Amino acid sequence: MVKSIFKLRVRGYELDSFGHVNNAVYLQYAEEAKWHFFAETKLLGVLEDQGIFPVILENNLRYMHELKMHDEVRIETTWKTNGKLLHFTHTIYNETENIRSCVVKGKVAFVDHERLMHDIPDELLKMEILQK
Repeated sequence: MVKSIFKLRVRGYELDSFGHVNNAVYLQYAEEAKWHFFAETKLLGVLEDQGIFPVILENNLRYMHELKMHDEVRIETTWKTNGKLLHFTHTIYNETENIRSCVVKGKVAFVDHERLMHDIPDELLKMEILQK
């Protein structure tokens, strides 16, 4: 299966008083990885044309190892469909130490400006990146 991959480096303002990445920042990393996927695959334009956008319905985090200042981070994301929802797993790796740091699992729905839920766009369903 193909994975979406996004990389970044830990920045100083993301740290807590212990010198580790603040727990809420992992959600920001996951959000960045999601938007990177939609931009990289050109799906962002498709969604805009259809007047819909992805909305996170659920996030569950499992912390395993801290990230620290200037660590290189790799986020591998797998996607699968289940009815009208898109399920994702972001696995956040500390590339500097070659260890898994966190796993974020969740669900995305597609809604319009009136907040009505729509089916997963056909363009997304046709992609090889999705598990069924």
